[in-house]
Amino acid sequence: MIGRPLDEISLADIMALTAYGRSEGPTLDFKERFPGADHKGVRDFLADVTAFANTEGGDIIIGVREDKNGVAAEVVGIEREGLDERLRRIDDQLRSCVDPRVPHFRVREVPLENGRVTLVMRVAASLAAPHRVVFDKSSRFFRRANRGNYEMSTAELRQAFAASIDLPARIRDLHRKAVAASAGTDMPFRIYEGPTAVVTVAPVSVLRAARDVDVTRDVAVLPPRHTSNTQMIVALDGVIAHSPVDAKTGGVRGWAVNHRLGYVDLAWSIGHSDHEGHKLVWPKYFVPQLKGIVPFAITRLRSYEIEGPWIAMLTLTGVKDYRIIAGDDWVTEPAWQDLAYLGEIVHDAMAAEALLPFTQGFWRLFGEDRPPVSQL
Repeated sequence: MIGRPLDEISLADIMALTAYGRSEGPTLDFKERFPGADHKGVRDFLADVTAFANTEGGDIIIGVREDKNGVAAEVVGIEREGLDERLRRIDDQLRSCVDPRVPHFRVREVPLENGRVTLVMRVAASLAAPHRVVFDKSSRFFRRANRGNYEMSTAELRQAFAASIDLPARIRDLHRKAVAASAGTDMPFRIYEGPTAVVTVAPVSVLRAARDVDVTRDVAVLPPRHTSNTQMIVALDGVIAHSPVDAKTGGVRGWAVNHRLGYVDLAWSIGHSDHEGHKLVWPKYFVPQLKGIVPFAITRLRSYEIEGPWIAMLTLTGVKDYRIIAGDDWVTEPAWQDLAYLGEIVHDAMAAEALLPFTQGFWRLFGEDRPPVSQL
């Protein structure tokens, strides 16, 4: 897979495939020509798409010739004429010959200097897997391995169907562990007493791929509200970046756990009791931090050639009896929940606007049916 958001892929990225000798692999496939409309062309194309969806996702690059070792040898492109009709044809094939339909299949057209084009067909790992190809009176399931596809065995199918039922719950379990960690469970410290935001950012394929990311201090995601004296701990499953430990309470203002499995947990304090005993949550400690840290975490994960779609999960803890202070002489009703799961968002890019449901849930927790315009 090209390690860049699909909408940002440029000609330079395509030319780099040959310049750096990129090879086909579990998430990358080269095609010199557009998929054919004959029996073999349709069958092979549907196998490619479903194999990626059933595994880790990947990019099919149309218009790149490979050598006998699967290495990108030349960017040849394809003719632009008639391309729209050919794209409609494969869209019809995906709609009628794949069950269930692959939910995330997108195409980016990259023009070449000679007037021809290359296509990047991006297939995301699917939460609805396994997908089967229903074509020519047959029903077949495929997976991706190294440079090619293979038909899944009966044992693999049993595992895939079981995993498709368990996967959403298993991903949420990762987040539940992060919530427990914010209180100090299996962590060397806890977040300060009081309102805390806990976020997990992961690729949908997080539990499907056996990743062991080489996380280092130099590239670790830092926690929200971090300062220049952020500290690092190397742990069994990754790197923990945290604010200084308070000598009196043993707590920290925030931490980020960069997991070697290829995802990030974040927790940080979003409120406190003032000197008069008022229990207050500050939007400035939550909304801007959330909108900044989630896209940044994804950028760092992409540097390890991990791609989406992405899932973000959010829980607020310790908020019971706290109010939002949103302006002069304006505070909200107190929250009556002490632990509130604001849900999950699945998105291809997880830009700031995609996180709006979290912001809306944050304000509803404190009795406001919609956030102020200034807090969107």
